[in-house]
Amino acid sequence: MEIFYFIWIGFMVLLLLYRMIFQKFKKHNRENIGLSVILIIFTGSGYTFTHMNLIFVISVIAAAAYCAVWNSVLFARNGYEPERLK
Repeated sequence: MEIFYFIWIGFMVLLLLYRMIFQKFKKHNRENIGLSVILIIFTGSGYTFTHMNLIFVISVIAAAAYCAVWNSVLFARNGYEPERLK
């Protein structure tokens, strides 16, 4: 079961990093926010996994929170700016 945690969390982290590095968070802001929230919940939900790898869990949650905040800022900026100001 623990290997499933590593595969799932690794896949989601790689997807967020791909979007952050190559797409510069230009699109998929809502999906990125959702991915970050799911990643935070899923990482913090497994007690034995969290207890064994606390530094890894804290770093994943911090990266997911950073991605969620940055995507929400970009989503709010792009979604609510009038067209003449862009």
